[in-house]
Amino acid sequence: MLGSQGEILPFKDVFDQELKGKTVVVRVDLNSSIVEGRVVVSSRLREHAKTIYALCEEGAKVVVLSHQGRKGEADFIPLKRHADFIKKFVDRNVKFVKWDENFVKAIKEMREGTVVVLDNTRFLDIEEAKGKTAKDFVAVEPFKSLAGVADYFVQDALSVCHRNHASVVALAARLPSFVGPVLKRELEGLKKLEEIKDGKLLVLGGAKVSDSIEIVESMLEKKLCNEVCIGGLFGEVFLKAKGVNFGKSDALFETEEMKKLLPKAAALLKKHGSRIVLPVDVASKPNGGRRELKLKDLPVEEAILDIGVGTTELFKKKVRASKLVVFNGPLGVYEQKSFEIGTKKLLETIAFSRCFSLVGGGDTERALFQIGLLPQDFTHVSIAGKALLEYLAGKKLPGLAALENGV
Repeated sequence: MLGSQGEILPFKDVFDQELKGKTVVVRVDLNSSIVEGRVVVSSRLREHAKTIYALCEEGAKVVVLSHQGRKGEADFIPLKRHADFIKKFVDRNVKFVKWDENFVKAIKEMREGTVVVLDNTRFLDIEEAKGKTAKDFVAVEPFKSLAGVADYFVQDALSVCHRNHASVVALAARLPSFVGPVLKRELEGLKKLEEIKDGKLLVLGGAKVSDSIEIVESMLEKKLCNEVCIGGLFGEVFLKAKGVNFGKSDALFETEEMKKLLPKAAALLKKHGSRIVLPVDVASKPNGGRRELKLKDLPVEEAILDIGVGTTELFKKKVRASKLVVFNGPLGVYEQKSFEIGTKKLLETIAFSRCFSLVGGGDTERALFQIGLLPQDFTHVSIAGKALLEYLAGKKLPGLAALENGV
């Protein structure tokens, strides 16, 4: 998927094209947290606003596609407030258009350097239709009409590329298609996984255990990492697979999903055990405080909420010896001050080491700000979320495949 000489192949950069007067449809990810009815400005919204601004500066007529939330949930709202933020960030004429309005007319009336934000793509029944190809999607409304009034399609969000949704893949089947700067940076950061041949460390935590199992298996098999340090709930899965009894936390392993994952973890340990670094101690919460526990001290009747100090030092040592570190997912319940230690110390070590550092995951980004670190403290902070996990696991992403197979 990625070229071997530093370029992104077979994808083309939109800013290598003549854009003045062109109608450019750009798929971004404005999906944001909604708190008390208010849109919380995210890194994604800010970064994609920069893309929109840059396209306007080139004289393009910019049509924005994005989603927000899921049907039936409180954050499933129109994009009117998002459009207001974009107007503030780009300081341009920005018009918000609902799907039941005449969006074709609105686009045809655009002037160079202006923006139309179309409403939440998930308001469309066709958006998440199953079993459809890009050509199927673009043959029906509203994407048929949208393709008819546009010159170019730009995919700027790796964070949506793992979904075979109409707004992600349809227009690539009909229009000359390109990558935007946000997606380009993501792909360039991921390319380092192939360019650096040794000294590659993967640090995984978080609660998305099923996704993470696939990442570990894929990256070890393909030699995309030399070792993997595993913490958080994910680390507990591997310890459980080794026969560790936690006590109260054992209830977590009674779900059907966990019962399926434990044999997979055991198989990975049997095949790659020398390359998988697991916690040697943990931290629990008795009576509101933090209690350090070696594995031999288990089981206990309190929840495990962090890796222990010994594990933190072990993981830090691995980081300092590495040329490249990928960090995805907190190593404990970082929202609680007493249990941010593992995540905080590891991220600080990564930030202040000389390795190439790729940090990703929505929870990870929130953790950075809570513990006082900034995205610029790392080589690359991915805003791709689950798509990053699927990419690391070696899965084909529909959004990238659409660009590759397009016109």
